[in-house]
Amino acid sequence: MHRVLCTFGATYNGGTLRVLTDGLPHLNLCPGLQLAFGDLYERDEVKDVFRLAGLQVAEVGMQCPPYTSLREGLARQFDKFRSIPGYCRIAYRLRRAARRFDVLYVHTYKELVLAAVSGVPVVWHCHGLDFIPPFLARLAARCHRVIAISEAVAVTLREIGVSGDRIVTVLNAIDVDRVLTAASQAPVHPCPTPGARPVVLVPTASIRSAKGIHVVLQAVQDLPNIEVWIAGDLQDAAANVYLQHLFDLSRSLELRGRVHFMGFRADIYSLMRVADIVCIPSVYREGFGLAAAEAMALGKPVVVSNRGALPEVVQDGETGIVIDPDKPEQLTLALQNLIADPQYARKLGENAALAARQRFSYARWAESVGQVLRDTPQREI
Repeated sequence: MHRVLCTFGATYNGGTLRVLTDGLPHLNLCPGLQLAFGDLYERDEVKDVFRLAGLQVAEVGMQCPPYTSLREGLARQFDKFRSIPGYCRIAYRLRRAARRFDVLYVHTYKELVLAAVSGVPVVWHCHGLDFIPPFLARLAARCHRVIAISEAVAVTLREIGVSGDRIVTVLNAIDVDRVLTAASQAPVHPCPTPGARPVVLVPTASIRSAKGIHVVLQAVQDLPNIEVWIAGDLQDAAANVYLQHLFDLSRSLELRGRVHFMGFRADIYSLMRVADIVCIPSVYREGFGLAAAEAMALGKPVVVSNRGALPEVVQDGETGIVIDPDKPEQLTLALQNLIADPQYARKLGENAALAARQRFSYARWAESVGQVLRDTPQREI
């Protein structure tokens, strides 16, 4: 029996937490594994999620803010320096907790750094490479295995010097039944009443320039019969300039009255159900694309950019359409074709729903991740 300690140290409720929340209960049922969960920052609200899912919860860190600094400039650098003793204490407590386990299963850069001094074999599940610290390849070389969430992530890992024989690609998963159940509920918050115009939904947690929302607005300027719904946090201070740019575009003569900013939506699946088309127009390298996979599960025609792993998730012409975000005219044509040919759009959605169940199931995910963990050499305790 392999004793596995899964740690978590992310500072926000993003895709990594969603995959772990849905996936660890499946992983916990794999034969030959005994799984425990630990939060570096000892957040009760995080630990309770996994405790309620039936996982053993271990004490691995210390209660402290899950971020280094909210300030900028020299003040930020000072905060980083001041945080070092706290992280040293977390490293010490993690090392003590790890003595009872065979494998440390880690997910974020901070966990990877702290696990390096644990004395326990490490499996790093790389959920994307938004930025690449200079020491990353060295830390990855100390891991028994590195799990990449897509082939695009695996390619980048090899490019920065991680040995290919350490990398195992396991596509991310989604809980299809949970998505379908959530989508069947009426929207919790108000949303525009769909009219005669087809609705294109751009689902994001946070509105950032990297998400490529401007590409959609540029693309629909010449499509007066399309309405655009944009989901995403409108209070993100880092996005103020970009958000104002989007507001200005939406007030243009060509778009006035057709663009709706929905804010952050916990009921995003209900919006997906109402929308006619879901668009993920990212202009940066996506590590996977959970929103695209979830829209596929709902049988929606999906249009994605060709960045990162999105073309792995959506197969062009079969389960959706892939476009170059540097060429908005490609998105214009894709949307135009979907609206003009409902049978084509319906066929893409049907193919997408079938592919989502076949390719993104947690049973498949847990079997693959579980095999990597079981293959880690077991140690004497």
